[in-house]
Amino acid sequence: MFKTFARAIRRTIMSALIGLSMVSAWHLTAMAQTSPQIAQGSYDEATIQSFVKAAREVVALRKKYEPQLQATETKEAAQTLVDEARALMNEAIEREGFTVDEYTAIAKTAQADPTLRARVEAMVQAPQ
Repeated sequence: MFKTFARAIRRTIMSALIGLSMVSAWHLTAMAQTSPQIAQGSYDEATIQSFVKAAREVVALRKKYEPQLQATETKEAAQTLVDEARALMNEAIEREGFTVDEYTAIAKTAQADPTLRARVEAMVQAPQ
């Protein structure tokens, strides 16, 4: 019974951690609502490059923490890992000069705008 409960908790927390990552090489997701003004904005090349750099770090952190999270035995241990990963992801985003809301706004815009999405995906997939 405890193992089934623990698996369900891990799946829930894993979903939250994956949702926090916000971006992968193939698919962009958003965590928050943005205003229409932000969503309709355009981003210069330097902003997109910074976004992609932050996204790469977020994805790397997600990949690092997923196996650890799957191996946790308790809800508390899983929550500790999620909190740690979230803090590191936020730091990576802020290190590139964005707030989490700004980063999310770019991700949401890229999700809705095929041209921007193509630019971001091309940069994500390009060798570093």
